[in-house]
Amino acid sequence: MKYFFALLTAVTCLNCSPRLSSDSGWGRDRWVLTEMKKVPVQLSGGPRDAYINFEPREKRFSGNGGCNHISGNYTLDKKSIHFGEIISTKMSCEDIAFENSFLSTLNRVDRYEVRGNDLLLKRRKEVLLVLSAK
Repeated sequence: MKYFFALLTAVTCLNCSPRLSSDSGWGRDRWVLTEMKKVPVQLSGGPRDAYINFEPREKRFSGNGGCNHISGNYTLDKKSIHFGEIISTKMSCEDIAFENSFLSTLNRVDRYEVRGNDLLLKRRKEVLLVLSAK
């Protein structure tokens, strides 16, 4: 009988323990944009490379769009992700078209997949953006 209670207690504790969100490890890395719409992105290794830093507890992100500082929030549920209310500074740059394309593509994302050190951001099954952990 005492084994039954020990087993029951163990099962109850496991069901009550907090589960880590699938994005819990994303905050440790800078996620650099390496591919957009199946086209590799040229990286300079400098501060103007487009990237995202995630803040999983707050479900917020910040980074650089290639020219301007960007930030916003996101929602996550199993394999779906949605970026909302993306804001950015408004500096003028030579390659502002790249940043505009990146941000509009980020708004279209509805799914994600982690593959090794890459975060694939998708629209349905189509990979729109590939971000690599650096």
